[in-house]
Amino acid sequence: MKRFGVALLSTLVLTSAFANLVGAQSGDIKVIINGVTQQYTQSPVVSQNTTLVPLRGVFESLGAQVEWDSKAKKVTASKNDDTLTLNIGSKLAYKNSKPVQLDAATQIQKGQVLVPLRFVSQSLGAKVNWDRTTRTVTISNQSSGSATDTNSLSSKPLAAPVTKVTYDTYYNDSLTYEDAVKLAIADSTSVKTGEVSIDQAGKILKETGKNIDFVPAEAGYEGQDKAYKGYAQTNLNYEATKKNLEMTKESIEYNVKDLYNKLLQKQNAVKLAALNIEDAERKLKVAQIKRDNQMSSDYEVTQATNQLTQNQAALDKAKKDLDSAYVSLNQLIGYKPEQRYELKDKPVYSEFKDNVETKVSQVLTSSTAIWLSEQKVDLAELSLKLYNFSTPGNTPYEAEQLNVEKAQYATEGTKRQLEEAVRTIYNNIKALESQYSQIQAGLVSARSAADMAKKQFDVGLATELQVYEANLKVTTAEQQAEDIVSSIDTLKLAFNKPWAMQGSAGASAQ
Repeated sequence: MKRFGVALLSTLVLTSAFANLVGAQSGDIKVIINGVTQQYTQSPVVSQNTTLVPLRGVFESLGAQVEWDSKAKKVTASKNDDTLTLNIGSKLAYKNSKPVQLDAATQIQKGQVLVPLRFVSQSLGAKVNWDRTTRTVTISNQSSGSATDTNSLSSKPLAAPVTKVTYDTYYNDSLTYEDAVKLAIADSTSVKTGEVSIDQAGKILKETGKNIDFVPAEAGYEGQDKAYKGYAQTNLNYEATKKNLEMTKESIEYNVKDLYNKLLQKQNAVKLAALNIEDAERKLKVAQIKRDNQMSSDYEVTQATNQLTQNQAALDKAKKDLDSAYVSLNQLIGYKPEQRYELKDKPVYSEFKDNVETKVSQVLTSSTAIWLSEQKVDLAELSLKLYNFSTPGNTPYEAEQLNVEKAQYATEGTKRQLEEAVRTIYNNIKALESQYSQIQAGLVSARSAADMAKKQFDVGLATELQVYEANLKVTTAEQQAEDIVSSIDTLKLAFNKPWAMQGSAGASAQ
């Protein structure tokens, strides 16, 4: 009897249509395909009295295969014996080489190709309904007798439920991390200013050095000593300007890495938020079925509805965060705020084996910040060495000695700061690696549970919801692991050049 009840509930879940769950917000267009509410990164729009919907999301949900030719900007979709082709910006499509006039030209928004809604029925023979009042598109390619057909689904193999969100499908462009760094450096006003400053400092150094005939070993003729100290300061300024430009570029390199990986994480957040909406919709559907069959009260439906509302709000926030992440990276690399592109470089996990003590030594000998600080010590010691006691109004000798001490303390402070940064970054990487290992261990159990849920569904001992939730746990863990790998990738760059991380805020401000 228990098995029969589970099978009955599974059949009801498969055959019942979603109710109107939450009222559509002003301006939002809801798409329901074969009873399932869809989620897209680019929502449907109304343009010139024509409703445009995301092509790939709709067509794939109706069983078609979709391919994108980025060079030709052409979409090809196929199902059974039918082949459809569309060119971006054209009002003419082709079905099996025969032209089909569209109500509006195809277009790309946020990486999605949008096509007129009526084209769905023209090309795939689906039933399409547009409810202007609720701003809801309902699409179905199931026969009216499908309820009878689906009664036997509990004994058929079930493909693992996947998210209905269609994400970043059609990009006009792609972006590697290396290209992003080149773009950011080329667009940086700080880099341009640094290059001009080097040229300027070089000219000043050349002019200042014209009257320097020898290097004084001790205090002598005041005019010559003063000239040499001025030359030494000018030379330091010239070398420091070159070092600062190098450090600026390294800071930009780190900042791009940070924003690039954060953008990958925000993309994952959108995908997970969409998955959670589908999960909430399935739970609400089950709650409604149970209530309608007097197996639960309205309270459970209310709770499920509230959870769906919360998940929809979470998706909205995730989309806004994603847009902000794009804007931040675009600003750094000189792209327009609205420009969208595919990220080509996804970090791959590898165990971090660097020795922290070795790295501390390397950083202390290669840091530009430490070099500059040590040069200031040398300059202070030069002033002390060339101090002329006979010159009236000179700074007291003891005060000049204190300048040397201050410069030495500053150098020691810079070294300690960088050493602490290296050790902190190292510990953070190791902590993230520990989390990654835990997630990987959990994934083994989650995948095993998902396989078991699938097998139980095949024999009528589990519901579609249980299969979906088991797969959702797998997907969630996988994307959490990806996020950790992205964070580790950023920290590895910081570990090698901690001064770049410290200077990244200034570099990004340009």
